[in-house]
Amino acid sequence: MEKEKIEGSLVFDMNSGKFWITDPDDSAPLTSLEFGDTFEVKVGDKWIETGIEITSDERGNLLFKLKNTNYSGILDGIEARA
Repeated sequence: MEKEKIEGSLVFDMNSGKFWITDPDDSAPLTSLEFGDTFEVKVGDKWIETGIEITSDERGNLLFKLKNTNYSGILDGIEARA
């Protein structure tokens, strides 16, 4: 039996330095995500397995990127589930 997934919006909390999946209606944290965790994000109408990595832009600035997607930089508001 497959575990039910928590679904919401991806948010980065600057105070804790963590990513969270939050309730899209009231922004309440539902679950935290750590580097190395795998989860899914919605790309178009498909769920894609991903994880958080740190990369750099063309000027050498560090930024967050989601593996297997084109999402990078500010990742807040992306539909996610874990």
